[in-house]
Amino acid sequence: MRDFEPQKMKKIPFTGIRRVMEKASKLQAEGKSVIHFEVGQPDFDTPENIKEAAKRALDEGKTSYSSNYGYVEFRKAIAEKLERMNGIQADPMTEIMVTTGGEEAVAAALLSLLEKGDEVLVPDPGYIPYVSLVKLAEGVPVAVPLSAEDNYCYHVDRLEQLVTPRTKLLILCSPGNPTGTMMSREALEDLSRFCQKHDLLVLADEAYEQIIYDGNKHISMASLPGMKERTITVQSFSKTYSMCGWRIGYVAAPAELIRIMVRAHQTIVMNACAFGQFGAMEALTGPQDSLHKMLQEFDRRRQLLYQGLVDLGIPCNRPQAAFYLFPDISEFGMDSFAFAEYLLDNYGVATVPGVEFGANGENHLRISYATSYEDCAEGLRRIGQCVADLRARK
Repeated sequence: MRDFEPQKMKKIPFTGIRRVMEKASKLQAEGKSVIHFEVGQPDFDTPENIKEAAKRALDEGKTSYSSNYGYVEFRKAIAEKLERMNGIQADPMTEIMVTTGGEEAVAAALLSLLEKGDEVLVPDPGYIPYVSLVKLAEGVPVAVPLSAEDNYCYHVDRLEQLVTPRTKLLILCSPGNPTGTMMSREALEDLSRFCQKHDLLVLADEAYEQIIYDGNKHISMASLPGMKERTITVQSFSKTYSMCGWRIGYVAAPAELIRIMVRAHQTIVMNACAFGQFGAMEALTGPQDSLHKMLQEFDRRRQLLYQGLVDLGIPCNRPQAAFYLFPDISEFGMDSFAFAEYLLDNYGVATVPGVEFGANGENHLRISYATSYEDCAEGLRRIGQCVADLRARK
């Protein structure tokens, strides 16, 4: 039988996060204790008021197709939130589309807007699916190396070295996954001038926009002068409201871009879950107490793990947002896959090899503190033991 796998799919690997999760689950099934630092999913249940709103929608028969763009009342609530919190004015009828999570929004944008050979500037390290989706769209991902010295943020001088006449789009993830860092207003203003100078679109993935610490403030790229008309803003309910399994997100962009993206969206998924949209609308318009409690608990875990790594002498940028740390493990002479495997096999701590997020993530691990405080403390203890054992061998 012939090989039915297209060449484009041979370029798309099965993600390392899932491989780690499967191995960790296998070890647990064998009776081994495992601390899960690999999963980027809040360990909290979805708040009750959100679940109740979805139940009411079910009882009211909201089980049919919605508009491809999403329910109008939901889009109006999104528009109000974008103006109030993000400084973005978006027409709910023409400039907002509800999607099946933030990732589908990213996919719809890239699959519909890229042509074969178009170059896309992507962060390295950066969220894994960006590169895969650019390749699926037959575009060319151009990795932009990010460094700890620059807080894993774009530096315009480096971008100028990589941009070409074929560059069409830049992907911005701030707050960032896997680093937990975010760009300052000054850095974003520099980036906005660069994008306008080279006439680039920006896909701004803002999934972690509300999970922020230390008084930092998220700035949406589309709110900056001259950027609304060239920015595709992607936001999600998964992280902010612990709604990962609901698969509800949205995209805000100029009407002419939404008209293009909706054709990819309607072809792939038709519309986002009907009754789920009403749960998400409650998330935006209802009480925010649960969000604040989650943020307080995330912050507790962040401080525990960050200070613990500092005390162990492991270099790590202080997370400003999201729920990730990205420590440097180059001291131990193993690549990130080997170290992550060693840590899981011998100490029962599951992490993600940094190289999964790009070549520039090598010699790092991604640690997610979207798990209980008790597990964070135990995981830190085990990492400390691992580090002590490795250093003792030198």
